[in-house]
Amino acid sequence: MRLAKTLITPLALAILLAACGSDNGGTTTAATTPNGDSSSAAPAPAATRTIVMVWDGLRPDSVNATDTPNLYALRQSGVNFSDNHSTYPTFTMMNSSSFATGSFPKTSGFYGNTFWTPPQGSNNAIPAGTGAGGAAQDYQDPVFTEDYQVLTTLNDYYGGQLLLVKSLFATAQAANLTTAIVGKSGAAYLQDLGKGGVFLDENTVQPRSLVTELQGAGFALPANVVKNYSGSDAVTLAAGNGNPTGRAGYVTFNTTAYDPDGKIAIAARDSSDTTQGAPEDAANKYMMSVFTQYILPQKKPMLSLIWFRTPDNVEHGYGPGSANMKAGLRSQDARLGELIAALRANGMDSTTNIVVVSDHGHSSVSGPVSAYPLRAITASTTIPSGGVSGAAIGAVDPNGYSFSGDVRSADLLTYRGFAAYDGSGCSTSAMYGLTADGKPVIPVKVDATGSLCGSANAKYQAISASLAKPVASFKVPAPGSLPANGIVVAANGGSDYFYVPGHDAATVQKLVKVLQQREEYGAIFVDSRYGSIPGTLMMSQVNLENAKRQNNGQPDVVVSFNWDYNTSVQGMPGIEFESAGGQRGMHGSFGISDVHNTLIANGPSFLANKVVTTPSGNVDVAPTVAYLLGLSMPQADGRVLNEGLASPATKDAPTVTASTVTPAAPATGLAFEVPTDPTGATKDAALTKGTYNIELSVKDLTVGGKSYRYFDSARAVRN
Repeated sequence: MRLAKTLITPLALAILLAACGSDNGGTTTAATTPNGDSSSAAPAPAATRTIVMVWDGLRPDSVNATDTPNLYALRQSGVNFSDNHSTYPTFTMMNSSSFATGSFPKTSGFYGNTFWTPPQGSNNAIPAGTGAGGAAQDYQDPVFTEDYQVLTTLNDYYGGQLLLVKSLFATAQAANLTTAIVGKSGAAYLQDLGKGGVFLDENTVQPRSLVTELQGAGFALPANVVKNYSGSDAVTLAAGNGNPTGRAGYVTFNTTAYDPDGKIAIAARDSSDTTQGAPEDAANKYMMSVFTQYILPQKKPMLSLIWFRTPDNVEHGYGPGSANMKAGLRSQDARLGELIAALRANGMDSTTNIVVVSDHGHSSVSGPVSAYPLRAITASTTIPSGGVSGAAIGAVDPNGYSFSGDVRSADLLTYRGFAAYDGSGCSTSAMYGLTADGKPVIPVKVDATGSLCGSANAKYQAISASLAKPVASFKVPAPGSLPANGIVVAANGGSDYFYVPGHDAATVQKLVKVLQQREEYGAIFVDSRYGSIPGTLMMSQVNLENAKRQNNGQPDVVVSFNWDYNTSVQGMPGIEFESAGGQRGMHGSFGISDVHNTLIANGPSFLANKVVTTPSGNVDVAPTVAYLLGLSMPQADGRVLNEGLASPATKDAPTVTASTVTPAAPATGLAFEVPTDPTGATKDAALTKGTYNIELSVKDLTVGGKSYRYFDSARAVRN
């Protein structure tokens, strides 16, 4: 408790200390009417140093005195925003853009994690560039955006307008405030596309002068930093530099359970492993040390963002509730402890705000356990060698682990006659599902000749391989070669994006019907250009339509995979289907455990011992932090979270109304297909009415004459 309590000062002292001015010697622009909350408005306080620390994928129910003692103490003595909401789709990069701009995609125009840029013009132009590792990046297929070089290429492609509105960091820099960012590749970089502050992530350091400074101070550098500079700016790593931001792969075991003949083995994640902890632990410790030992004392930033991929990365690998996930929580909490200690050591603890937020929650990957019972993992009796353990899939066990939940949309659509592509080749996954009798839903096979996969003896799982014209690889055709009414799938995890470049309404309607009939899929959102399709909501109703991106990055259809908050795995409620990837944990859906995430604040600008029960969201973080810096972001979709502030912009009490949004009409005449039969031949005998509808649960908050809508969840209702 002592660590957190040092951050709390009496209001009068906090105002006095803040009024002493910033370390920049500059002035700031006061926000007298921040984000439209003009009623009973008060002038913004003088700038107060603020650090935003993102715990990627942190569920609110993971915060406890045992695994996260520093964060637990921070929450107890500060402000707990107990009803915080991730931006949908609940992906890292989608929420990175919300942290950057305080906006939804309707305003920012950004659609990460993975999205597709359709060929443009008569020359079928697409982006071109390299990735952080220096190799050429593929933009023919959907691109994964957690890479600073990819984001740079896309920003250039969009004429410097990858984000269509001014960011928090650009706003701070325009006011002559020093800024600093440290952390996860892509997510951290998106905060400062203009490169106006100091920056270090898992791949690079910017500006070039900071490279020289860190080397002069004896710090190692990310190994890929050499790919960022050339010519007279070329970087030579010191002897023994190593790769301080490298992270290990997950511990896996080999299983033949997906081969009916018990011969072909594929890898499965070993959720029973207790030896690894967070694979990125050393990288996080290194980056925090650079921040606390050099950037904080030397640069004295007024605005900082620290974004580490824990616990998200370990949740993906082993699942929420696993032993390694809990070890990841402890390591992340230790980093918070190091930050608090550094603030104390530099005399900044009583004058600095710390805002801890997660980009999203997390769920276990699983289909319904009635169809795919959980199974034990017979733990390895030896320490994993080369990342491979001796574990094995065991018997059905209600306290066990999932081996189901993976869905490959391009495969399902191709089998049904669509020309569908997701940008990936042949692949396998130990999460395609084992039924109660141990039979695999999609058996693994070997392409002996290479005719399907492009290389001999490649393994694959694909129902479309059984077609008269077999398909097991779904790479996107070259620009100009996409078949008429083709569909490109950006497989993202808990939601998928569907692009229909020809914008054929009949194709979209057929696609929607397939998604409605397949029980793996949940709520469906369609571009409003296609009109009102029964059983769907328009993308505009969940802030996903952007006129400037409608034909250049915005999907035509977005679908959340089905989820169930009432089913638990390893003691953590919340399961969902995912885009095929073999993950144990996933997010991105419109499910409760993905949408509801963590927001905790502590420091001189915040109230003490306060639980805020009114809804808040990730889009509110940037305008709130801007207010703490004496700035404003009038273009933001979010609001200043006055309920938690010692000196609020307005004292008006918000009112909240909850409701459920449904489509104009349900879809009817459907025949629902069970997940255990990807061909669709087996219908669900329990759902005979053939109707599909959506329930979107929302809360509307009104304050100062302006309303803000928060989305709690969206689910499909089949009868």
